[in-house]
Amino acid sequence: MNVTINRSDLLHAIQTVYRTSPAKITMPILGGMLIKTEKGFVTATLTDLDITTQCRVPASVVENDLICLPARQISDIVRHLTDEVISIETLPENNCAKILYGESEINIYGLPPEQFPEIPAPGGQQFFQVKKKTFKEMIRQTIFAVSTDRTRPLFTGVFFEISNQKLRLVATDTHRLALTETSLEVSTPASNIIVPSSALNELNRILQSDEENMLIEIGLSHVFFSTEDTVLSTRLIAGQFPLYNQIIPTKYVSQLQAGVRETYDAVRRAALLPLEEIPVIHFSLSTQQCILFLNTSAGWIREKINANYQGEPLEVFFNARYLMDCLHIIPTEDFSIDFTGPLSAAVIRPSEKDNFLSLLLPARPREEKKL
Repeated sequence: MNVTINRSDLLHAIQTVYRTSPAKITMPILGGMLIKTEKGFVTATLTDLDITTQCRVPASVVENDLICLPARQISDIVRHLTDEVISIETLPENNCAKILYGESEINIYGLPPEQFPEIPAPGGQQFFQVKKKTFKEMIRQTIFAVSTDRTRPLFTGVFFEISNQKLRLVATDTHRLALTETSLEVSTPASNIIVPSSALNELNRILQSDEENMLIEIGLSHVFFSTEDTVLSTRLIAGQFPLYNQIIPTKYVSQLQAGVRETYDAVRRAALLPLEEIPVIHFSLSTQQCILFLNTSAGWIREKINANYQGEPLEVFFNARYLMDCLHIIPTEDFSIDFTGPLSAAVIRPSEKDNFLSLLLPARPREEKKL
């Protein structure tokens, strides 16, 4: 390898992939970053065997080669260099990289590149495009509802449903559900996959909020997300996602309309009161008023919210943290909650938008003191 590159470009590639490095390194090679030069580009690659991230940046390449360097070392070194242009040469006989900057040099001993895990490649099974800004928002609108229980892997991922020229994302931990969708520019064959939430969290960090398209390619066991310079691939979660449509209510007994900010702030204040208990918010709803209560061993709170309520009076309880998670990602000033009863699913929607909803199961009421 013999390459000259702008330090900022190399640092961008390294920092983009660096977080893919596993928290616990089970094999020495997984602590390495594969650096490859070819046809005017340098590509940095990291993998934890489930998620692989590659980032390609322009460079002046004299000689093609690849080397595997300790990820943390190369990241720290490039970050602290001061020269804008640096050169890298490799000494294949001892897996060594020589970094030249100004009149100085650093030599780093690497790992055998042939031991680096095989990098998955798109299989061309199915592909479509979506705007990066749109997809980043879709991740944000669903990822909060994913389960963290690793004993039920199906619920630790986000369900992708492609049909009727639409992409729909669904996540649930069985206590709540989030659904969002967008239209696709061209028709694509119907398919369903489950993508690990860890990969989507990493992708959300990488993506920029702009109107440029990104490419999503679905293979037999992997899915690939590609932007101009970065490819993130991840193994799919095997299994059949629950029939979520069957649990979304179609008939309601009442509806609450309120402001997102005011409701979020009231719930957040109430959630600060409990010490170790799960904060359960009591909503007392009627056409005359919307009252929020929370009563715990630490104290109690009562707030009145400006809202419009239609239907029979209703007493309903919600996990405050779950409700805040949902309100936090609503993109409009106002929202609505459609109720099916005090103990059955409620559906939360932003006002004047029909591409997103969140389903929330009420909590069991607790015995309260009279206020």
